[in-house]
Amino acid sequence: MPTPSFALEVLRDGANARIAPAGELDIATAPEFEQAIAEVTRAGTAELVLDLRALTFMDSTGLRMLVQTNAQATEHGFELSIWRGSRQIDKLFAVSGLEDHLPLADAPADA
Repeated sequence: MPTPSFALEVLRDGANARIAPAGELDIATAPEFEQAIAEVTRAGTAELVLDLRALTFMDSTGLRMLVQTNAQATEHGFELSIWRGSRQIDKLFAVSGLEDHLPLADAPADA
């Protein structure tokens, strides 16, 4: 069940998809995010963008999901991009040591 502090937008364009969570991604909201990723990847995707720009908080549950999605991309052959979010989220990547192991990128200016 969605919480007031979390929203999720899924955009599809042919074989490409973008999932944009907003608010707090934590143990309570992760199942909704995980389900969206599963639905997009099951349907088949050439490129998946996880747009983290609207996240205000993410805990280790969110990090685990990003690591798992990265592994799925390698295993199933789709391209994954994770668009950076706030400074707080970037700091989480740095402190966890994941910034060099995930396909992090700045969002395009026209996104």
